[in-house]
Amino acid sequence: MSANLNGKLPDGDRNGLAAIASELIESPNRVHVIIALLDCSKVTTNTDSGDVVPTARIRRIEAIKDPEDGRRMRMLLRREWERRTGKTVLPFEMEEEMRSAFGDDEDSP
Repeated sequence: MSANLNGKLPDGDRNGLAAIASELIESPNRVHVIIALLDCSKVTTNTDSGDVVPTARIRRIEAIKDPEDGRRMRMLLRREWERRTGKTVLPFEMEEEMRSAFGDDEDSP
């Protein structure tokens, strides 16, 4: 099943991307760590195929600027990717020890 994403960001203080707008302009290829809350704004059904596609809506979004928090968020992202794809997940403590010993690979999922 696929999903669409509504391109509109939340209004006001629920849009934390404004805090990194200048960084996005200055370094457009730099990867930023964000955390977002979303829900479903609509569900579309293709009457020919029967495919049902949800459209996700961002309710709140924040850029993670603290390097340690960013490292942890990347680790959580990687672990969820591993769970979703069925790859082996190291125990959290062992993963922490591996990161300490060998560093953090920011480009991995």
